[in-house]
Amino acid sequence: MALPEETTSDPTPRELLARAAALRPLLRAQAEDAERRGHYGEEVHRALVDADLYRVLTPRRYGGLEVDLSTYARLVIEVSRGDPSTGWCYGLGHNHNLTTAAHWGQAAQDEVFAAPAGYYRSSHSIAGASTAVRVDGGYRVSGRSPYQSGVPYSTHSTVNAVVEGETRADGAPLLIAAIIPHEEVTVLDDWGGDRTLGLRGSGSNTVVVSDVVVPEHRVCRFDWITHDYTGPSIGTELHGNPLYLGPVAGFLHMSLASPVVGAARAALDEYEQIITTRNSPFPPFAPRREDPLHQLDLGTAMTMTDAAEAVLVRCGDLYMEHAEATVRHGVPFTLETDARLYGMAQRASELASEAVGLLFRSAGSSAAMAGHPMQRYYRDVAMVRGHLSSQYAWTAMKLAQVHLGLRVGPY
Repeated sequence: MALPEETTSDPTPRELLARAAALRPLLRAQAEDAERRGHYGEEVHRALVDADLYRVLTPRRYGGLEVDLSTYARLVIEVSRGDPSTGWCYGLGHNHNLTTAAHWGQAAQDEVFAAPAGYYRSSHSIAGASTAVRVDGGYRVSGRSPYQSGVPYSTHSTVNAVVEGETRADGAPLLIAAIIPHEEVTVLDDWGGDRTLGLRGSGSNTVVVSDVVVPEHRVCRFDWITHDYTGPSIGTELHGNPLYLGPVAGFLHMSLASPVVGAARAALDEYEQIITTRNSPFPPFAPRREDPLHQLDLGTAMTMTDAAEAVLVRCGDLYMEHAEATVRHGVPFTLETDARLYGMAQRASELASEAVGLLFRSAGSSAAMAGHPMQRYYRDVAMVRGHLSSQYAWTAMKLAQVHLGLRVGPY
């Protein structure tokens, strides 16, 4: 199966990355406002639209660009270098263009990718306790879905729900994912300001759904992380691109790690500014850039960040290689394969978060003052480090169990 040809009007990956980099001054200038507001502002939203960054994972048949995952990771890193919270809000809101294209049928895709806004974004959280009741033509869904990152500029929200009175073949509860238009949900004002330590601008608000009937075609089983992928899927058949095969563990954790790598790049920029403009407080009061200890910390953080980005880029390449082998040759994209990509992305995040911590400790006490960019990067990374998906040791143990045949998947 050949990958779709890129039309002459499509921006190249290099052009997209240049556009993302050009946004950096704007993103940094609005970072404090985004923290107070809980998400990036309208000016940034329009700039992201104008840069085509809301199109990158959208299928070409719906006007998208279908960039590969390595390019996508680099784009989220670049946006996050401007502001990690904005990168999280942007990326976690756009990720689901890929999962929607991979797991929902054409009727749903024809509808949602034609959203009146001119783009499709769907926040999606697996947290919360929503329920669904089967009704004529679909499901009636109710519940609260917290941590819907990216929801402020989403056209839809995807909500997971347990179907009452129905089970899977193995007796476990039947879990569905329902795509619901933004106007049919309530977004709570429960994010931003001092409500959290970090990622205050990530737009991770709670979505409330009250007796919304979701038609059958906008619902699919949420079984994406419970089985191997052994051949073409709904997404690859519809779009002709292995990108839309459907495994999500590796892809999701690339998405979570990319803002952390972006934060490390931002911290490097800030640290270099500090040591090139300030002198040592001790005689002979030389510029800090000439101090071997500051040089050591800068060089160490540089190599850690470079390595973290390289791991993520390779993770994206491997995902595409495995997906293409599945679609073209029937080589299974197994749960272990996906789990190992998950583990790679986690280690990239670990390296990058350690780089931010090193630079924060070495930058001086003024970097911890309110409003200083360095303390914001440190808080953002600390927030990610507390995420369930950032528990590196737990994942390593589960990965070994999957490899040894002691468990089915990493979750």
